[in-house]
Amino acid sequence: YIAVLDMPAILPFATFDRKFTGIARYPAVTRDISMIVPRDITAAEIEAVLEQRGGKLLESYSLFDIYEGPGILPGHKSIAYSLTFRHKDKTMEEAEIVSAMNKILNGLNGIGIELRK
Repeated sequence: YIAVLDMPAILPFATFDRKFTGIARYPAVTRDISMIVPRDITAAEIEAVLEQRGGKLLESYSLFDIYEGPGILPGHKSIAYSLTFRHKDKTMEEAEIVSAMNKILNGLNGIGIELRK
């Protein structure tokens, strides 16, 4: 024997609820954003802005690139994220996506981040 489990003592703590998330009915829209960021700003600070400014339409985000080196200002780094937007009740329109992106960009500008050109 390796272990003995007291099943009557364990069962009250078990949950048998089944939870699931249904398949999305409407398509997602993905936008990539590449930024020039002062070296002292962390990814967590950027992600806090993404979450605050992205609202309900921002379904997810993913950091996919960090670069420091030639072509980037000293004391800065380039960071790139992929942002996924989805409306739960309808297909998104371009104006909604542009509005959400502008809110995010304004928030990032507020902490000293600019778009990479």
